[in-house]
Amino acid sequence: MTSEWQTAGMDPTRVGVDFAVLADAAHAMAGKLYVLGGGWDVLRVARFPAIHHTMAIGMRISVPWTETDREIEMAVMLVDEDGTELFDRGPVRHKFRVRRPPALPEGSAIGVVRALTLNMIRFPREGSYSYQLTIDGVDVSRIPFRVASVPTPQPPSGSVPGE
Repeated sequence: MTSEWQTAGMDPTRVGVDFAVLADAAHAMAGKLYVLGGGWDVLRVARFPAIHHTMAIGMRISVPWTETDREIEMAVMLVDEDGTELFDRGPVRHKFRVRRPPALPEGSAIGVVRALTLNMIRFPREGSYSYQLTIDGVDVSRIPFRVASVPTPQPPSGSVPGE
């Protein structure tokens, strides 16, 4: 069974997410998305609970012709593997409006890039997490990743501790 979030980005009549990526940093400017250290899916930390200082989500949103010139609300929430939401104040919300460019052929979708910087994110334990993105209350994308302990270095084979 296909869930609604898996098909929303492919439905040309609905606002959807073409792609979303985790990164160390992302910036959206003049219709372009600039990504630094993007595409990772494992975050290594020294201990738990962990506070990660900064990370970003870079994304491209597709807005159909019929959905322009109205307010669109995007929300992002962080959930753990049990589905528990981890942002104390609820989802991060962003409202925006997309206008039709004058020379755009009728019926064309409009691509909009967005970058969201997230600071001081707390991860209570090792495990799987995901950022869930919604548009106007409909799940449109999920970005899964793992948070894991930094592996403890092992001494080379045949060495004696303290030498």
